[in-house]
Amino acid sequence: MTSRLFPRIAPRLLPPMLAALALAMLAVGAAEYLVQQRQDEYVRAVTRVALEGSAGQDLDSKVAALRDYVRTHVRNIGFSAKGRPFFRDTAAETLHSGRGRCGEATRVFINMARAAGIPAQRLYLEGRKAHVVASVEAGDGRTLIVDATNRFYFPDVEPIGGLARHTEFVTYSTFGWRRLSLLRALPSNSVSLGPLGYLFENPHALLACLSFLSSAAALALAALLQRRLPRRAAANTREGFAVHVTLEGGGA
Repeated sequence: MTSRLFPRIAPRLLPPMLAALALAMLAVGAAEYLVQQRQDEYVRAVTRVALEGSAGQDLDSKVAALRDYVRTHVRNIGFSAKGRPFFRDTAAETLHSGRGRCGEATRVFINMARAAGIPAQRLYLEGRKAHVVASVEAGDGRTLIVDATNRFYFPDVEPIGGLARHTEFVTYSTFGWRRLSLLRALPSNSVSLGPLGYLFENPHALLACLSFLSSAAALALAALLQRRLPRRAAANTREGFAVHVTLEGGGA
């Protein structure tokens, strides 16, 4: 009896189970969003402090002030490249610890630049050396290279065209694809990520976004299954109450 009922009951359980999963993912997304908001506020506060020492209010002066602040407050000392998690330290966590390599320092600079209204994103450099810097769109047609780590290859802010003078690096890319040997032949590229750059540089924001999208997908699937259930139920009802009558012949 149980084995025959289960196939009929199981489909009815899927919509509420998916709805419960959607609510759980929504709660996870909300929690990650709140964490990100607190970290953004901390980064904005640090940015205000860093810009107090700016030589001027123009973009170049602000970029230099933010870079120098990161170089002073994030040090690549005893910070191993091995064993780091997939989701690396956030900008706020790196500022708290004061430790990080070029990737962590660049993340801090990018988030502080964003807080100051300066568009910046990550740029991977490849060649005899591998390095991570930030590229800044100056708004006047210039794309600037900013090396925010304390062990820098670029002492000063310089245009992206100046990379040719640095023989340690052969190519650059937005996504670091050349770290895969099969993609090293691709030409250098710098692609504007727009709002996606914020997600890529903030793990909590990325997790919040993925959680909200998963929640919406689960709710949509639950609604779709719920709409299909009445049809199946009606069909099962008709089948269940079918009466087979056999008339035996008899003369009148």
